Amino acid sequence: MLACKSSLRGGRPGGRIRREWCPCRHRCGMMTYCAYTGVLVVGLEYLNLETVSAVFGMVVAAASFVLGVATFRANRAEAAKGLDVVAKELAADVQREWSAEAARREVRESSALPVAWRPAESGLVEGWADLVTTARGLPGGPPGDAGAWPVDAAGLEGTYTQIGEVFTRRVPTRRLVVLGEPGSGKSVLLIRLLQELARPGSGGPVPVLFSLASWNPHEGGLKAWMAEQLCRNRNVGLRRPASAESQEIDRAQALVERGLILPLLDGFDEIPPALHAVALHEINKAWRTQPLVLASRTDAYRAALNGPDARRLDGAAGIQLVPLTPGPAADYLRSGLPHAERWDAVIARLGSDTPVGQALSTPLGLFLARTIYAPPPRVGATGPAPHPDELCDTTLLRTRDELERHLFSRFITAVYDVRDGHSKRSRWSVQQARHTLAVLARHLEAHRGGSTDLAWWELGSAAPAEQRENTAELATALIGAVTVGLVAGLSSGLGWGLAGMLAAFLICGFASAIGLSKAAAVVYPSSRFQTALNFGITAAFVTAFAVVQFVGARAAQWAGLIAAAILWNRFNRRLTLERADLAVRVGPGKLVTQDRRIFFQIMLLYVLGFGAWGVFMMGLNSSFWVIPALGFGGGLAVGLTMGLARGFYVGFRETAWPQFAVTAACLAMRNHVPWSLMVFLQDAHDRGILRQVGTVYQFRHIGLQHYLAEQPSSDDDALPRTGVPGS
Repeated sequence: MLACKSSLRGGRPGGRIRREWCPCRHRCGMMTYCAYTGVLVVGLEYLNLETVSAVFGMVVAAASFVLGVATFRANRAEAAKGLDVVAKELAADVQREWSAEAARREVRESSALPVAWRPAESGLVEGWADLVTTARGLPGGPPGDAGAWPVDAAGLEGTYTQIGEVFTRRVPTRRLVVLGEPGSGKSVLLIRLLQELARPGSGGPVPVLFSLASWNPHEGGLKAWMAEQLCRNRNVGLRRPASAESQEIDRAQALVERGLILPLLDGFDEIPPALHAVALHEINKAWRTQPLVLASRTDAYRAALNGPDARRLDGAAGIQLVPLTPGPAADYLRSGLPHAERWDAVIARLGSDTPVGQALSTPLGLFLARTIYAPPPRVGATGPAPHPDELCDTTLLRTRDELERHLFSRFITAVYDVRDGHSKRSRWSVQQARHTLAVLARHLEAHRGGSTDLAWWELGSAAPAEQRENTAELATALIGAVTVGLVAGLSSGLGWGLAGMLAAFLICGFASAIGLSKAAAVVYPSSRFQTALNFGITAAFVTAFAVVQFVGARAAQWAGLIAAAILWNRFNRRLTLERADLAVRVGPGKLVTQDRRIFFQIMLLYVLGFGAWGVFMMGLNSSFWVIPALGFGGGLAVGLTMGLARGFYVGFRETAWPQFAVTAACLAMRNHVPWSLMVFLQDAHDRGILRQVGTVYQFRHIGLQHYLAEQPSSDDDALPRTGVPGS
């Protein structure tokens, strides 16, 4: 698979389908280069230059033909896979991923808090009689058994383990609004529902959790955004064509359009308030009757319905999460602890209007408190665990907001003070971890419009553009200068070595500057251009063959080289401009490694190709060029310079790793992030600070992200702000 930055960024919804990288293409490329080198070595020994040129053109033409046939067969075989099979693969991927995350977040039945709900206020959802009428009038009939429907909305009451049964059997339309306060358990409830709906053999559309924080309804419809999110975050080849007959629509779009996705839309309140009414309108328009779930803070959803043009979610029932009662909350805090009496003062205030009573009325508050004040065995801790009585000190923690911010701060301290479950201390101090997490949170708020998705390939904007470009240009120029200078110096002397080093420094630095400036706007050839190029390649090869036969070898040398150059360029475009489809199940760390490997493969391809070309055409050929032959070393130096320059240019444009590496290095040099940033992110995921969603990370709770983003910073810490969607 070949990853390119534009594909990792998602590309444009509805864009032309790009075929994926397949191993056959890489083999064809290496075989072509080996054949090229063999023809060069043998030809110079036993044949003349004209024959070598013509044979090289035929070798590249044969490789291009084999590549085209292999690609065509691979695409036909993959396109034969039906959408039903794709949906099953997606459901298995979703179930596997969220089962692991649920275990990591401790939402298994044995440790789950008793989240409960009641019917939502009547003014926020449609009346029960209207819901029943709507369900009976749906095309194909009601989505479930009408005999299981309760007689009124009061029958929707339930607890955590009943959410699957409530949604599939009690909600007539299977359209549900989940309301609650921050930290009340909405996201955890959606994860539980997702797991139940994605169980093998459950049938129905595939449940997928979407975070609405990254959706701007003014920039695109819901379906297009959902399809793009699927391609971006899921790992089952969703950018491939939906069928062999339909090359203009990918699988993600087809799954969404045909109703094979059941969206669980979380974080409606994270959309800017000015866009709430527009967002509801777009959801109603795009997903008029199909099942879905929408989660939001109660106040934000109520406010969204107050406008003159506001409209409720069509055909949806509603539930509202209720605060935890003191009894279950106390049981959770004391459960399994040898010194449960430590919690007596806190428990005495549960259910009251005190700051601690309010903050610990939600599952999030209770989880944070237990993690901080009742940690597991602490190996190598810097001190004893804090006492929960400090939560009752109203002179320091005067309001609920202050207490919740205190819990977030203490939570980071607790998880980085020791290596829970691994019997070793963290590689990073609490201060280093807190600082790095704050930088990343501010990046999401300042550069990603408040999105919850922390994608490594989008970190390019986290450092000043001028610093990124200067660092990349300098690194590229130095690598090129050292490589070429050594080759030229060892083969032709110190003077040529210094001259080659200076030339390579300037050329490679200039090439990387151009690559960086154009990296955000990769332009792919249109299908019409590709067709024309195919005909042009064929015509060029036929012309070269005809000139050999009827004109002469000298002209054939030019024609053969032209045909070979066109074919080589065609092969390289196929090699480097393929879309990465994340068709294998990889996490963020593996994706970085994969993209880095692809960057160096591109570099190697160009260095080998141009290096051999330099030796052949400028080093050993004294009659073709107006300048004298440069010798093996001189020709190799020229070829390496051109190969490094072109390789860096293409690599910077077509892969995401170079800019990520440059950005991470810039931030690390300013002590904003660790040098091993991906290791830090994986460690934060292991500790429960982050969660993994497909190929991106997210903070485990949006409140934690907001808290970190609001932390005071110095001028050096402040990330440059750019345009924010919806602003």
